[in-house]
Amino acid sequence: MVRFTLRQLTYLTETARQGGIAQAARHLNVSAAAIASALDKLEAATGLTLFDRFPAQGMRLTRAGGTFATQAEALLKQAAALDRQAADLAFGRTGRIHIGTHHALAQQIVLPAVLAFRESHPGVRIEVKEAEYPALVAALDTGEVDALVVFDQGFDPGRHEVEVLLELPPLVLLSGAHPLAAKSRISLSDLTGLPYISVSPAGPGPSYLQLLQAAGVHPEVPFQSQSRELVQAYVGKGFGFTLAGFPPKQDCTTEGDSIVARPLKESIGHYRVVIARPRLAVQSGLTDRFLELCRPPVSSSGFAGIQRSANP
Repeated sequence: MVRFTLRQLTYLTETARQGGIAQAARHLNVSAAAIASALDKLEAATGLTLFDRFPAQGMRLTRAGGTFATQAEALLKQAAALDRQAADLAFGRTGRIHIGTHHALAQQIVLPAVLAFRESHPGVRIEVKEAEYPALVAALDTGEVDALVVFDQGFDPGRHEVEVLLELPPLVLLSGAHPLAAKSRISLSDLTGLPYISVSPAGPGPSYLQLLQAAGVHPEVPFQSQSRELVQAYVGKGFGFTLAGFPPKQDCTTEGDSIVARPLKESIGHYRVVIARPRLAVQSGLTDRFLELCRPPVSSSGFAGIQRSANP
């Protein structure tokens, strides 16, 4: 018979994460006495000293406590996933899906998948979390999200299962009135002397501007903006060119100017878009079906320059 409860394990892992009982109690919105009692019972049941206690300084896991807490964290993730899976089984097409992503991928991949999924699963609630990469990985590790659709910045193979979804070589965005717009593909030499319009901050990993510079092209950068729409507006006005992973959704800017996307002849690198899931968690069938829809809206759309990965 199991000698401890999931609640006790939750209190253990949160106390370890927060560094003390009082902090964990505030975070979980329970009394400090309840957590202290649960930890005492857990130590008695396991025969382990889980924490070193330092008056006025907080608590720290012992070596045995650290090992036990790691296994407890994995068990809690499995329990949370199993709970969601039970709801799927009990209610058929009802339940919840939690997805983490970046802003650019939310627009291009996740939103089309959400719209398609809701047509066939109207009773399923889909929650999308947009954040920076470290926060998204933390959310995946704690079970806050079921899966990530993100730019690949490195994952721990011991904790995460990763599927390469897309490879995004850069597309050149130009004013439709620019002479280069008549070309089907753009060479790096064509871009010599043209100003570059930069998105700032650029996003994960090396920016497309840095990839250009590494390839020997060092354009002047007269304009930069946090807004991709404004960057495209500058391009549409003929102020320069930019590089992007996805073509614009419209063939004109917010100012009404024509804009075109052309692939580069040369390879200067690419971003990888991946699906990441926790390796130890019980996988939800609902999440599987949703992630399947993250593929067709982009990979089958015929966008120039976008490559579907050959990896399964």
